Amino acid sequence: MRVINYFDSDKQDHWLSEIKRADWDAARFLYELLSKGTFFDATGKHSKVMMLTDGDELISFCTYAEKDDIQPTELTPWMGFVYTFPEYRGHHYCGRLMEEIERLAKKDGVSELYISTNHTGLYEKYGCEFKTDMNDMHGEPSRVYAKKIPDDELLIELSDMEWPLEYIDHDRRIARAIVFDGGGNYYFVRAERDDDFGKATLIETSGGGVESGEDLYTAIKRELKEELGVEVEAVCKIGTVVDYYNLIHRRNLNNYFLCKIVSFGEKHLTRDEIEDFHLSTLKLTYEEAIKEYENRRETRLGRLISNRELPILKKAHEIINRGSL
Repeated sequence: MRVINYFDSDKQDHWLSEIKRADWDAARFLYELLSKGTFFDATGKHSKVMMLTDGDELISFCTYAEKDDIQPTELTPWMGFVYTFPEYRGHHYCGRLMEEIERLAKKDGVSELYISTNHTGLYEKYGCEFKTDMNDMHGEPSRVYAKKIPDDELLIELSDMEWPLEYIDHDRRIARAIVFDGGGNYYFVRAERDDDFGKATLIETSGGGVESGEDLYTAIKRELKEELGVEVEAVCKIGTVVDYYNLIHRRNLNNYFLCKIVSFGEKHLTRDEIEDFHLSTLKLTYEEAIKEYENRRETRLGRLISNRELPILKKAHEIINRGSL
């Protein structure tokens, strides 16, 4: 699956026909705006239509726009026209789009994002708070929600300079964690790989792909229990690193959390993690972890991982040192 901007696609006619399939008045209005070329007039010149896609299938879509249906107002920007096709509902795909909109808003220096809706109990699941009741441009009442965009979370975007870029055809949404205990130790995984990326021994944060129907916090707790055998308290989100594995045509959406160990138990590793990656646990001090990442930069994959994770580790260490965690 991939999140793409409609206006960056070379298949706009196809996506327009997909949007037209949506059985919703607002979606039909969006279709009219796009097909008649009046979208930017209605929403603002920097607006975007973001689409969650699977090959040629459109799963969900929304807009990130200066203006929405609440007019006139000084509130901006807006996440609007949020729609998921019925066959894909119940899998938190709306949250997947919201994460992408949050990244765009953070890059724009936005502190708060707004949503106009008549739904109750949906957007609260994604950290939105009810702000006020307002009337839309037709005079109809609407509930306005606000989503805070944290200014202390890291947002890093990295290119893959190790392999040539041919094309990117899928995303992977990942939950990862800097894991620590009360004694000043950090916990990572060691992997020994010999595959298309080459032969390498690596240090990496524990984590993995977010499964269908999971939110990020559920995913990170599951991954840490499986790979490290630990129950954790998720202290905070450290930030997001978007990077690329050009070799396998993938964009990685790495969501990093700071997690404190509550208790230890048994690991539940997969067959691939045991037989192919030889996954094991590394317990290190902060200084040892920094050194280990630096030592693993002799391989191309090691450099990609180190570039992604060292800024996160350093940020986590700062958070721990400035508070009583």
